[in-house]
Amino acid sequence: MRIFFAPLVLGLVLAQSAEAASRLGEGALGMPSTLPIDSRCSLSMGGNVIDYGTQSRWQLRDAPSGRNSVTFGKRTLTLSVACSYTQSIRLTLRGERSTSGDLRYGDRGSMIVRLFDAQMDGQSVQIIGTTPDGVINGAAADSRLLQPGESFAAIANGQLVRGKTFTAHLEIEPTLPEADARVSARQMNEANLTLELMN
Repeated sequence: MRIFFAPLVLGLVLAQSAEAASRLGEGALGMPSTLPIDSRCSLSMGGNVIDYGTQSRWQLRDAPSGRNSVTFGKRTLTLSVACSYTQSIRLTLRGERSTSGDLRYGDRGSMIVRLFDAQMDGQSVQIIGTTPDGVINGAAADSRLLQPGESFAAIANGQLVRGKTFTAHLEIEPTLPEADARVSARQMNEANLTLELMN
């Protein structure tokens, strides 16, 4: 009996929340004292789909976390955000949550997502969690494990950093319970995530 496993078709979706309203003020002669602020930013990722192809159980490795799970290995993508004007750049990871709290992968698996090597306008920065309304939450670090619904931003010297460009590496590692990798027919498992730019 041959054992087949078609592991991961990972859909990456990048989204931007509703644009902030333009701010106009009245100056002398009834003319606007400031021009409207263009808060739009473009988001890009190294690819929209990661496909691990077809693998058998014996091509997979034991996951470092143990717990009788196997992994397909790590893949790294580059996240880039470019804005027209200097502003704080805050992102939120969206996706279905697994029982472990990580992104759900297939029926019972999970996918670890780690953000690292962040830079704002070419300068190294740390990453910190934020609340939905943008208040700093937790401790800053050079890398951060992301879970669905969590927001994060760049920080330096205890303050959120403002800039025009933000780049970082995103490392993903899907895992399955070892028993779920022992199948007798082709099986497709997938995960979908969205990175949303928050205003």
